[in-house]
Amino acid sequence: MSKLSLFPEEETKRQVGELVIPVHTTEALDNYFFRGYNPGKFVSSILINNLYGAVNSADIANRHAIWEIVKWLTTDPKVPQHGFGCVELFTDWLQDTNNVRTIWVDKMEKEYIWETLKG
Repeated sequence: MSKLSLFPEEETKRQVGELVIPVHTTEALDNYFFRGYNPGKFVSSILINNLYGAVNSADIANRHAIWEIVKWLTTDPKVPQHGFGCVELFTDWLQDTNNVRTIWVDKMEKEYIWETLKG
């Protein structure tokens, strides 16, 4: 991992264990979790648990990756479970309500620095 990210590096798709998620989607997820950027309709729909919205707004690559994205969100221990799941959690994360995102990002940055120093 060459930058602070929830995903390993790769060019067009990112392999996360047995899961394959399109790079543009992993970038949107990283930007949402680390920077509080609105990730767009498809990813937002996934994050608020709106299957209908996700299916209707998915591009061709993401139509085939919906299961992988949800599987990653719900099984990767690095993903903040309080950052998605319903509209309220999604909105709190975007707005950094009670510094919920800032606290998580600080923790992830410290872990990243520690892992980098360990080599």
